[in-house]
Amino acid sequence: MALQLIERIYSKYDTLGASSRKIADFLQNNLVACNHKSIQSLAEQIDTSVSTISRFAKRLGYANYPELQLAITQQINEPESLSADIDRNDPNIMVAQKVFSSNSSSLNKTLDLLNEETLTTAVSLIEQCQRLSFFGLGASDVVALDAYHKFLRTQINAVFNTDYHMALMQAAKMDEHDCAIVISHSGRNLDTLKMARILKNNHVPIIVITSFSSSDLAKLGDVTFYSVSDDSKYRSQALSSLISQMSIIDCLYMSVMRDEAAKASPKLAKINSVIKQTRE
Repeated sequence: MALQLIERIYSKYDTLGASSRKIADFLQNNLVACNHKSIQSLAEQIDTSVSTISRFAKRLGYANYPELQLAITQQINEPESLSADIDRNDPNIMVAQKVFSSNSSSLNKTLDLLNEETLTTAVSLIEQCQRLSFFGLGASDVVALDAYHKFLRTQINAVFNTDYHMALMQAAKMDEHDCAIVISHSGRNLDTLKMARILKNNHVPIIVITSFSSSDLAKLGDVTFYSVSDDSKYRSQALSSLISQMSIIDCLYMSVMRDEAAKASPKLAKINSVIKQTRE
């Protein structure tokens, strides 16, 4: 499922300049009126230049203006089947349907951004490292903790500290033989960026999970994954992105477990034995 125009605008909006935001705002509020317009006509209507619209189209990932026009038509003809916004008069079952629809949509769009090469590189970095550390603050701390819990079941030496100052010390001790997974929805959290820059200065391979491709954090990653989420009245986009971020972690974890299962390991057998004892 490819990302639709409005979703692309939403994911990149914070990184757009004033001229591009003007175009983005106009498209979001007047999409039908923009359909089948020439680039000159649209430029006049928005009161901007043809070159600015052309650059805007490329910022969204389209090769040219005709591709942007095609995306406008597709957005109009193929709207989301169920709005994620919860209305105050919605019955509980409708709330449930919208939540599940929104989560399913986010997962499918995130999957659309994954590719074999990026996943293979990330799995290789994880499997070859001496120590795998997880970093995330705020809502991303929940994802980092979930990742730590999963990778504790592998043979990899996993490390995670929820305290920010301890995480800074953890980052300072790492080197090129380790690997870090850094999670931030916006990719612009100053404390997260500080940790990432410490890791970068220590030549630590960094796997980034974020929602914004033009963020400072995305640029620091040796491998970067993008999570897609829908904003709604009662749930922020940062919270909505958690399910997509956790699913990316699941992909990495399951790939590592697949590879480890192919090799007989006393350590892995011991881990499984300890976990099994908790269920007896």
